[in-house]
Amino acid sequence: MGEQAGPEVSESWVNKVELAIAIALQISIFLVTVGAFVEAQWLVAFNGALVLILSFAPAIIERRLRVPLPVELTLITCVFLYASFALGEVRDFYEKIWWWDLALHGLSALTVGIIGFLSIYVFYMTRRIRVAAGWIATITFALAVSVGTIWEIFEFSMDWYFGFNMQKSGLTDTMTDLAINAAGAAIAAAIGYFYVYGEDSLLGHRLIQAMARHKNRKEARQSSE
Repeated sequence: MGEQAGPEVSESWVNKVELAIAIALQISIFLVTVGAFVEAQWLVAFNGALVLILSFAPAIIERRLRVPLPVELTLITCVFLYASFALGEVRDFYEKIWWWDLALHGLSALTVGIIGFLSIYVFYMTRRIRVAAGWIATITFALAVSVGTIWEIFEFSMDWYFGFNMQKSGLTDTMTDLAINAAGAAIAAAIGYFYVYGEDSLLGHRLIQAMARHKNRKEARQSSE
């Protein structure tokens, strides 16, 4: 029994550290947002508030859809949003580092795609839907591309109606972002496909196992109550 408890304790400790880092990043985003509001930097304050809300997306998805998501996804989401807002917008990394915007768009598409795949896989795993692996990959790809496209429409709307400069270099920036979004979405779709088809996707296996362990721990706590 003691040998089996060791890995569980170690993983629990790692999850607590990951959650603490995610919370620290959320607090940092909140403080930057408040500071921008006090200094009347309305665009920064608006973006900060939006980013802060998005940082709770994994928790909202988990509660609304009853999909047990691993802590790693919460951490990845918070790291991405912090890198995009606090470093990219506030610290001007978008101008200082030429590949910063491209890397974040690819990461965001990958993250959204994986979250979408996990949400779909829950229904597939419980046999509430029966579809081929190719269709799951297609839905994953379409979801990630759609979210990226909606974000580009949002950037265009902010620039057009309020005179912001979210698109940076205009059409070139938009099309490059869409291409990177599609590449990230394709990677997420491939991870989902190979996991469902043969369960040999390393990242997919890691996320599914983490999700299953999280679900088991949650059910154990509910039964003990």
